[in-house]
This record gives sequence, C-alpha cells and structure tokens, in this order.
Amino acid sequence: MRSGQVMFLTVVVLGAVITSVTLIAGLLMSFQIRRSADVAASARAIFAADAGVECMLYHIFNKGEMGAAAETNCNTNEVKEKFTNNASFNISIVEGGQIGVSSFRSTGSFNDAVRTVEINLTRIQ
Repeated sequence: MRSGQVMFLTVVVLGAVITSVTLIAGLLMSFQIRRSADVAASARAIFAADAGVECMLYHIFNKGEMGAAAETNCNTNEVKEKFTNNASFNISIVEGGQIGVSSFRSTGSFNDAVRTVEINLTRIQ
C-alpha cells in the first residue's frame, strides 16, 4: 500500500514541477514578444522625432523662418497628417540656452513609445 502512495505522490509532484516550468517558460516568451513589439514602436517614434527635426531644418534653411515661425509651421495638423502609420511629432523651442545657440526639441510618439531628439544650431560669425 505504501508503494502505491509513493508512486501517486511522485506523479503529482512531477506533474506540478512540469506545469510550473511550462508556465514560467510561457511567461518569459510573452515578455520577449512584448519587448520585440516595443522595439518596433520605439523605432517609429524615433523616426517621427527625426522627421520633426527635418521639418524644422527645412523651414529654417530653405524658407528663412526662425524660431517660433518655424515651430508653428511644423506643428500644424497639415504636416502631421502626412504620416500614414499614426506616428506624430511635436516641436518645441528649448529656452535658456547659450547666447547665439538656438535649441529645438522634437518629440516623436507612436502608441506608448515616446522618443526625443534635440538639435542645437550655432551662429557662426
């Protein structure tokens, strides 16, 4: 009778161990899948921030607009609606920088990922 109880307990313990290992492996796989999706969202957010920088540089160097005018033109809905992947960016002027240096910050976002790129333009005399 005791050998039957030992065998039953062994099967129950081994079943619990195998189930635990399987659950932990599944949990780790779900974290890896979520992390890989976050990398894609992060890349889209950084590319959106880069597009904001490009827009700002275009308005400064090609249109001759400075500061607030370039910021306003880049932050219009007309510019932002050209993204087909639902990413977006927002341009802001960084205050309190050095004299002769203009600083701009472009914040790109996609889903929950937010990435920021900052540029500093120095006037050469």
